[in-house]
Amino acid sequence: MQLQLIPVLVNGERKEAPLGQSVADLLDWLQLSSDRVAVEMNRCIVRKRDWSQTMVASGAEIEIVEFVGGG
Repeated sequence: MQLQLIPVLVNGERKEAPLGQSVADLLDWLQLSSDRVAVEMNRCIVRKRDWSQTMVASGAEIEIVEFVGGG
């Protein structure tokens, strides 16, 4: 069975992601650690506790902000 991909916009960049993914799945797909990121989808903050239940739809606009420590 062939993997079906959908178009999404991640941090302003057009990408394709597998159909039927949650926000948590998308972070894994993009190889991003979920420990230090915040996610906004279609201009709404997605709370970390909701990532596994929030599905990514075709055409979704997603902003992922990585927290960086230092000083």
